[in-house]
Amino acid sequence: MGIHATTKEQIIHALDELPPESLHKVWQFLDSLRFKNQERAHEPAPALGGLLDGYRFTEEDIAQARREMWGRVDESTP
Repeated sequence: MGIHATTKEQIIHALDELPPESLHKVWQFLDSLRFKNQERAHEPAPALGGLLDGYRFTEEDIAQARREMWGRVDESTP
């Protein structure tokens, strides 16, 4: 018996112990989980290949960006 079967049995056992008025909330939660899983399954990953085509970064560009980034960190440190 795998971990999924054990977990499923534990969930069913826990459901049997709930009062009937709580089952509607469980159903709503399960419905929201199914919706989220469907949403993720149909959502294609964004294509990032070639995102920076045409941009040429010099050593100075990178150094300046680092200075700006770390300068902001120093400003926000109490």
